Amino acid sequence: MNLYDYLYVDLDKVISLYSQLTGGVVELRETQSEKGSTSDNKRNYDFKVFKHDAGGTTQDREQDRTTIKPYHALLQDLEVELSSSGYLLDLAHIENDETLKDTELRGTLKNALCVKCTGRIVIEDYERMKKIGQDFPEIVKLINRSNAESLKDDPEYQRIEQQIKDLESTAGDKNKRAKAKKQAKELRETLETLLSTSTAVDMVPQWILDGMGTWIDAFLPNITNIRVYPFEEENEEHIFGHLDATNFTVADPTAFHFTYGSFPTEEFTMLGIITSVPSVEDESFAPLQEFEKEELEDYESVENAFRGMFRGFDGMEAMVRTCRYPRVLVHPILVYRETSPNKALRRTSR
Repeated sequence: MNLYDYLYVDLDKVISLYSQLTGGVVELRETQSEKGSTSDNKRNYDFKVFKHDAGGTTQDREQDRTTIKPYHALLQDLEVELSSSGYLLDLAHIENDETLKDTELRGTLKNALCVKCTGRIVIEDYERMKKIGQDFPEIVKLINRSNAESLKDDPEYQRIEQQIKDLESTAGDKNKRAKAKKQAKELRETLETLLSTSTAVDMVPQWILDGMGTWIDAFLPNITNIRVYPFEEENEEHIFGHLDATNFTVADPTAFHFTYGSFPTEEFTMLGIITSVPSVEDESFAPLQEFEKEELEDYESVENAFRGMFRGFDGMEAMVRTCRYPRVLVHPILVYRETSPNKALRRTSR
């Protein structure tokens, strides 16, 4: 039996799809309380899909009962149902020479509800990027200050510093002391220049950091992307989508990135609803074509102006949405790592 480490679960979508496929109503939890009364209260439950059956009698008892549907069994059952019903394309089962550029495969994707793919993944948390951008100036100051302090431990630095102290304590006539003081000043300026130019990290102009935050707030608020690369040699071909922060199994984004990182070393699997399969040709659908005539009525002119504003922003949104051929955009439902049992790790009890 394989085990699954689920990073992300869109439970609302899981329940919706599973209920449609099985024709039943999925209840994850039911709490029932009964107190000293006579009532009809006989209930039968199917562990896959909860089905209600009224009948029977209870008398004078007090009881609290909670019924919980097996969480991971539901997720695995959904994959089985999608596959057996013809709604899921698993990229692990395509021909070896096929990639996302294959015309027939893209046709299949357009007619499939869901796609499943396994490969290396990249997590792009834009809110985390914005937070780092806000703190970046102070982080750079800390790193460079640490680098400067480390420089002071260098033997050559300490030698020059000792030379300065000797010059500053020079005895003798006025001219000799003045000359020594001038040399000490020059050496001190040399050390200060050395410290100021020994930066480990260059400072990014503040206007760039502020602009990045504004861009994220305008076009990428609360966005965390996932990109899955199913073909090792085809890095431009990947399946990607937006992850809702509330559906992560590790709720704290900082803890998630500390544990898994934005570029995990292990392969993960994503199952998602296909939302866009871009064509290699330019988009031919032109929703504003109805206004391309010599004369427009007043109400048409107003509508054309407002709707044209939306289309005017399409170019900027395309730069951040990055849904272009040969990529495929999905609404992620599950993201997990699947592990098979390792016979070499098995231990038998004596």
